[in-house]
Amino acid sequence: MLKKRRILFADIVYIESKRAYIKIITTKTAFLSKCLPIKMEALLPAHLFKRVIALLIIFISQIEAYTADAMEVNGVSIPVGRAYRSIIETVVTTPLFTRWYFQRPIG
Repeated sequence: MLKKRRILFADIVYIESKRAYIKIITTKTAFLSKCLPIKMEALLPAHLFKRVIALLIIFISQIEAYTADAMEVNGVSIPVGRAYRSIIETVVTTPLFTRWYFQRPIG
């Protein structure tokens, strides 16, 4: 019997597309769900989640470090697609993200 689970936005690290399925990676575990990635992206708040490559959507508050072509999310290095770099650059240079990012404790 399949169980339905409630997953908080704050627990999501990233969402990976697997054709007709999505794999939701959280801070504790991973979930596999039959859902089209486009439908999932429509359900997520656009100001909190951004697509970084065709197959990955990340929760922007989970970004630990970033460069022009990659970012580190929860200890995992994720490439940023060429088509998505401008979107990510806009996110990481907004005053809200910058204020939050530089106020996080080191270590």
